[in-house]
This record gives sequence, structure tokens and C-alpha cells, in this order.
Amino acid sequence: RAHIETRRGELAIQFQEDHGRPPTAVEALHLAQQATLETRDAKHEPRSLTEQRATWLNEAATVLGGRAAVASMVRTALTPPAETATIADARWVAQTADHVLAVMEESRSTWQMWHVRAEAQRQVRTADVPVERANVLVDLLVDEVLDRRSVALVARRDGIDEPQTLRRTNGSSVYTVAGAALYTSQRILDSKARLVAAAGRRGGASVEQTAVDFALLEMAANGTVLDAGQAALVRQMCTSGARVQLAIAPAGAGKTTAMRALTLAWTQDGGQVLGLAPSAAAAAVLGEQTGIRADTLAKLTWSLRHGELPEWAAAAGPSTLVIIDEAGMADTHTLDAAVQFAIDRGGSVRLVGDDQQLAAIGAGGVLCDINQIHGALHLAELHRFTNPAEAVASLALREGKPAAVNFYLDHDRVHVGDLAKTIEDAFTAWVLDRSAGLDAIMLAPTRELVAELNRRAREHRLDRFPASSEVRLADGNQASVGDVIITRANDRRLRLTATDWVKNGDRRTITRIGRRGDLTVRHNRSQLTIRLPLDYVCTSTGLGYASTIHSAQGVTADTMHGLLTGQESRQQLYTMLTHPRPARQPPLPTGRRRRRPAQHHPPRCHFTAHADRDASADHRPR
Repeated sequence: RAHIETRRGELAIQFQEDHGRPPTAVEALHLAQQATLETRDAKHEPRSLTEQRATWLNEAATVLGGRAAVASMVRTALTPPAETATIADARWVAQTADHVLAVMEESRSTWQMWHVRAEAQRQVRTADVPVERANVLVDLLVDEVLDRRSVALVARRDGIDEPQTLRRTNGSSVYTVAGAALYTSQRILDSKARLVAAAGRRGGASVEQTAVDFALLEMAANGTVLDAGQAALVRQMCTSGARVQLAIAPAGAGKTTAMRALTLAWTQDGGQVLGLAPSAAAAAVLGEQTGIRADTLAKLTWSLRHGELPEWAAAAGPSTLVIIDEAGMADTHTLDAAVQFAIDRGGSVRLVGDDQQLAAIGAGGVLCDINQIHGALHLAELHRFTNPAEAVASLALREGKPAAVNFYLDHDRVHVGDLAKTIEDAFTAWVLDRSAGLDAIMLAPTRELVAELNRRAREHRLDRFPASSEVRLADGNQASVGDVIITRANDRRLRLTATDWVKNGDRRTITRIGRRGDLTVRHNRSQLTIRLPLDYVCTSTGLGYASTIHSAQGVTADTMHGLLTGQESRQQLYTMLTHPRPARQPPLPTGRRRRRPAQHHPPRCHFTAHADRDASADHRPR
């Protein structure tokens, strides 16, 4: 299959170069058939069963590492270790239904019957249940979760009841879509209600107006002049006395600068400021830019559950202001726990985020509720883009206006083609930027595409610098000295400094491979060096030339080259075109003019789109 896909990609690239357009659906089918025929192995001469079994044994030994490994695999398959059978009794059903509900709450704010059924089927596989009874047990679990543990989100009835002939066997109307009903849990509703109620409370600490004025003057004296929107936001957050207040800021609006001014005003008036964020990378950026102690929401909630509060959390009091950055990416339960912790200690909370960027992996959406009921502060002026047209385009894209793509089309930022061609285009552009001395990164929507881009990047590097020794990373790729890797798990035991550790999303360069497979790596930004033990390398590392869109939050680079397949959401496209953050300073120009590496080079963003439709059609954005 891999050989067919490789050859099909080569044929598609050649087709687009010859015809100046990607192949149509019919032409792509013909190319796939051609690739299948060209890569098909020639049929071997007739063999006896004994000869065929010997051939299979040799092939298996080559893959597994010898005939002893094949024999071991066969023994394990024929004599699996004895396992204690799980009995699906009433207690098991109740516990499993609780687990299924917890999985739903961790992954989404609302769910349908199909989500519950899929998880129930996963759980039933572990039970000692005859195959013919499995579906009955799945139905029982679905009913337990939906009828007894979930809350149905039902629209108001119109007062019209359908006759029995227009109802299904389960009593539902034929005018409803089967399985489309939405459910949530009482815990999610309670968490949202507490957060919304907290946003309406007053009586919290506030800052004198003169202290705010002095802070803004000090910022200006140090070369950072806040625009009118930023200054108004800082004044409101300092003087409102709100226990919980929300600020919504699109990408590039200068929210970090505003938070630095807020911190300055609050601390100069005698208060304390703490920072929290959903990810370690976002917390590190918040702490670095504002100078406050910042950590992850997960660290705080874990400490609350285990009764082991760190010193910075234990010191929170009535004069404490907690800034929660990227609040839109925090799940509702975690956000509720953090806010209630601060309020119970008399403190105040400022939520900062963008409700139009990537949402929380778990149950989210509470920012919209707070905005609708209590309102929010907004930043509207963008600072990341030097071209006003690009700023306007990014805001239009944020609002979901299709015409926003016209800017990127007009400035040669979009390249359409077959998937193989778009991969080639993104990779070629990345290579050109790297050769010009720029810190470039490639983004893609799926792990499979990221793995392909990473593989190409490493092969390109090895063409110039062959590897002497290699180590296998968690993503299945090999790496050697000089390769850029990305760490995929927070590990506070792997300390760089007293306040810094190995974080999820950090990009590092391998400087040494130990005898046992451990890696000595250098952080691409801070240049700090640390040794990653073998178990971390095997479970939490991957090549770092390319990354998924979700992992790009907090990544710094000079240029970004993204890959789209046509299945992405507006939030993914918006995040791709406004991230990663620039490594040097904010502007994002539209031109593709190359600069010498020694000069300042603002970040650029280009993406290629896979054309999965008739190539003879108009290529205008849909």
C-alpha cells in the first residue's frame, strides 16, 4: 500500500506540472490504477505448500529479528497468559456506566447516543460476555448513561403531537433525526452555572485609578505605548472590583502587553498576581512576558485534589489576582475548580482568551455563556500584522466570512493541488526558508501528514549530514545528532532551572546520543541543555520539523508553511494563519521577499490546500 501511495503521489505531481492543474476525480482514479499496476510485484513460480511455508518463515524472521523471535511470537499467540474474567453483573454495569459518563465529560460538553454507544462497545470488549449477548449489554449501558446519568437538552415542544402512525417503535416522532438528541451531565451544568454566577459577583479587590495611570505611564516610558483599547481594558480590569471578568482578544491584538500593564498596576498597588494556563507552553509564555509566577491549570487542580498546594497557590489571598490565559482552551471542570479556589480565598480572576480559536479538548464553551450574560471586554486593534489588509482578513476569517480567503489568494499564500503535490510544495517552501536562515515550521491537521513531513525533513538533512548513530522516537521516526525534536509531555522531574522543566511542545536539537539511548538536547529558544532519559525518549518525543495545528499554540517561529486537506474547521484555519507566534517581534507581512539571515525577518505564513474536487471547476474560495 505504501509503495502504491508513493507512486501515485509521484504521478499526481507530474500531472500537475504537465497540465498546470491538479487531476480531476476521474483522472486521479486512473493515476491510482496506474500506480497499482506499476508497483505490483511479479508473480512467482508455482510453489508447494512446504516451500510457501518456508518462504513465509524467512520473511517473518527478517521482520521480527530471527527464527527464535518468530517461535516466541507463535508461542505467545497460542498460549496467551491467563486473565481474570470480568463478570458483567449489576455492579459492573453501574461502574462502567459511571466510567462512560466520565469519558463523555472529559471529551465534550454535549454528546449524542452514538458517542455513548461507541464508548460502551469499547468497555464491553473487556467483559466476559458471549458474542450474542454483547449488543444487549451495550444497549443496557447506553440506557444507563443517557436515561439515568445524563441530562437531555430538549427544545421546547410546539404543542403538536403526532399521531401514532407518525411515530417510531420507540415512540419518537418520524420528524426527528434518530440519535440526534443532545445530552450533557448535571456536573457540567453545575460547573457552568457556578462560573457564570461568579462572573456576576462584585466586591473584589480593585486598584486606585492613580496606580493605573502610573503603570501606563511607566509602560510608555519604557517604550511600550498601549493603544486605546488596551488601556481601557487594563483600567476596567483594575478598577471594576469584579470577582471574575472576561476579556476576549483575537490573535495579534496585544493581550500579553495588556496583561503586563495589568500586572504592573496591580502589584504597584500592593497586590499579588498569579498566572494560569491550560498548557505548560502557554504558562511559560505568560510568565516570561509578564514576569509573574505562572503554572498550568492541571498543576493547580491536581494539587487541590491531593491536598498538596504549592507555595505560590497557598499564598493566595484577598489581594491576589489570578490571570487565566488561553481560557477558551480550558475545560469547564478545570476552569471551575481554579476559579472557585481563587474566589474562596477572597481573590479575583481575569479570564483572557478567544472564543473563536481552538476550543477545549474537554467540555468547554463557558466563555460564550459569560459573554452573553455578563458581557466581556474586547480588544479589536491588531498589532501582529504590519499590513492592515492582512489584519482585516484575519478578523474576517475569525468571524467565518469566506471572502477572507481572498487576501491569501491574492498574495500567493494559497497553493492548490493534489495531496502529494501540496505536501511537496509545503516541504519545498520550508526548505527554502531554512536555507535562508529562518526558523521555519510546517503545520498539518493530522498526525499522519505530520509524520510524512517530518520524515521528508530528516531525509533532506541526512543528504547533507549522514547519521552515525540513531535512536527511535515515540512517533516511530529515527533521530540522530542535529535533528530537531519536540517533547510531548510535561515532566517536572526533568529540570532545566529552578523554575523551568521539560514541557509539552518544546522544540529542541539533539546534541548527543547516550549509550543507552538517552538524548542530550538543547532548547531552540533558551539554548538550555538537558538529558532526556530513554523512557521519556521512547514515550514522549517526536521529530519537530512539523507539528499538528493544535500543537502549534505557543510555538515560536519566523515562518509557517501549513497543509490543508479541506476537512478542517474554521477554527483550525484561523489558528494556522495567525500562529505560530513570531520568534523576534510581532509583524506578519504579506510579501515573499527573501532577507539575509543577519537581518531582521518578520514571520510569514503560507499554506497549501489539497484539491479534493473537480480541478476544472473555478478555484475561487467556497
